[in-house]
This record gives sequence, structure tokens and C-alpha cells, in this order.
Amino acid sequence: MKKTLFISFILITLVFTGCNFSVGTKADLTSGLSSSWNGLDAETIYFVDQEDQSITNKQVNWNTECSFVFEGISNYTLKDGNAFPGITLTVTDPSGAEIVAFDDMLANYTEGVSTTDASVLRASLTVGDPMKVGETYTVTARVFDKQNAEAEIVSKVTVTVVE
Repeated sequence: MKKTLFISFILITLVFTGCNFSVGTKADLTSGLSSSWNGLDAETIYFVDQEDQSITNKQVNWNTECSFVFEGISNYTLKDGNAFPGITLTVTDPSGAEIVAFDDMLANYTEGVSTTDASVLRASLTVGDPMKVGETYTVTARVFDKQNAEAEIVSKVTVTVVE
């Protein structure tokens, strides 16, 4: 009986330690950036302005660019040695209505990319119409693995547009 339990414990340990699995959440109270992940992992996630400076005041300037930057992304399911990342970007108004939506911004990479290239991704948005100065919006970026439908990283930030 003890031998059977020991063998079962060894098998379970091997199964769980042999998997690349990641689940978690993180929130930055200063910037308002919150991220959650399942399957994929990222070492760092930033929300930056067009000079790559962290946006910490929860404001974005009209007619400028802001970006989510994901660094150190790992745990892709590889096919022929390549990763197949996707990334979407959406903006919703206070009522939850989607006013800007970019579907898979990496759709053209049908042959996949190296794991090195897939480890750093950026989703950028130019702040402009239909957004309005003085209004508050939720901006969401979703990185996903096209070879594993459940693997994703979702980052959100709520910002006010200023002149």
C-alpha cells in the first residue's frame, strides 16, 4: 500500500512539474494597470506613452500614442519551433460600449515567429476619434496563443483623455 501511494505521488509530481503552466493576476495601483494570465506568462507589462515612459497619472493626451508593452512572454505552444501569438486591443466607454476594436493585430504572421520575437509584444493606440477629451475609457489588450485557445494575458487600464 505504501509503495502504491509513493508511486502515485511520484507520477503526480512528474506530471505537474513537467507542465509549463501559469495562472495569476497583478495590479499596479499607481497606474491603474491590471493584468491576468492563464497559460501564458510575462515577466513585465507596462502601459506607456509615445516616449516609452510609464503612464502613472491615468491620463492620456489627445492625438498621441499609448501602448501596452509585454516583455518576457513565455509558455507558447510551439508548432515547428515557432510561436503563433495574437494580440487584440479594444477601447470601451463608461457604459461598456466598444468604440475601438482591433482584432488580431498579428494576423499576417501565418507562419509563426521565433520565440524570441514572440517574447516581446506591443499593442499601440492613437488617442483620437471616436474618443473625446474629458471622457474616461477602459483600454484592454489581450495577448493570446493561436495554438492554445485557453492561453492568454489580458491587461486593462482606465484612462481619461486630456488635451
